[in-house]
Amino acid sequence: MKKILLIHGWNYRNYTNQTNEKDAWHNRQEFVEELSKNYEVYKLNLPGFCGEKEYKDAWTLNDYAKYIDDYLKNNKLTVDYILGYSFGGAVAITYYLKYGNGEKVILVSPAIIRNNDKSKNFVKTPEIFNKLRSFLRNQYIIHVVKTPEMVHGTKFLRDTYQIIVRVDLKDEVLKIPEENLLIIYGEEDNMVNPHMVLEYLPRDYKKRVKMISNGGHNIGKTHYKEIIKLIKDNI
Repeated sequence: MKKILLIHGWNYRNYTNQTNEKDAWHNRQEFVEELSKNYEVYKLNLPGFCGEKEYKDAWTLNDYAKYIDDYLKNNKLTVDYILGYSFGGAVAITYYLKYGNGEKVILVSPAIIRNNDKSKNFVKTPEIFNKLRSFLRNQYIIHVVKTPEMVHGTKFLRDTYQIIVRVDLKDEVLKIPEENLLIIYGEEDNMVNPHMVLEYLPRDYKKRVKMISNGGHNIGKTHYKEIIKLIKDNI
């Protein structure tokens, strides 16, 4: 049986101050169980989720990629597939490019294009003003916009979230050989923009994108059997 490692997404309900859940895939358990019928499944909780240790400083995608690499090495584990869901897709891409050993990469509802406006960073300002701006922005997001990922997060998770949502991976995903890549989106996903990804990708890579009709961002819960069929048929 082929081995597959699952990397979960950024579900604020899995924060340590939200629930006592011990498994970050608990909300998509049917998907995991069905997948286990065809693959040897491995999964882990990323730092800050479901009681996993947090760190003093915020993490980047590179930190998460190393965490995955350490997990595999510490468990003397080699897998055939890496499956990343949403934010986990960004981690999977980063892991593959830094540490990958030819695994197939499966991205489900991945956050790839972030619409970064790099011009905002053109004018350099003193560090004290940057820190003040960051503090005020966070207070606005928490208390006015009330983004749940920020409202419910610890300082480690809030600061990390602010970093990872700014990372655009549209060029990095093209560094993965197209034959090693499968991208699956819900056609009506309103959290990430699958149509923008399709528009950007060159022809060879477009073939590696599969859309699930009437699916949203949570296709791992609502359309899990279709996801598994696409995996079996396409990679």
